[in-house]
Amino acid sequence: MGDVETPGADIAHHLARHGIRTEAAHIVSDDVGTGDMLLSRAADLGADFIVMGGYGRSRLAEIVLGGATRHMTAPVLISH
Repeated sequence: MGDVETPGADIAHHLARHGIRTEAAHIVSDDVGTGDMLLSRAADLGADFIVMGGYGRSRLAEIVLGGATRHMTAPVLISH
């Protein structure tokens, strides 16, 4: 099927061309929620803040499906 590019690799490459150190990685974690996994990864890397995309859902969908931005305790720059 050919090589599948890591999601986010295109923007990481663009930022690197402008002197910004980036890393694009595909991480699978079945036992930890997405928000907790992001915070843990940021701490492991010594990140100053997290840059991420975000979108809204209805309150019911948020309760059922959860969300990565709900319990962020690190500084976050969000773009929709």
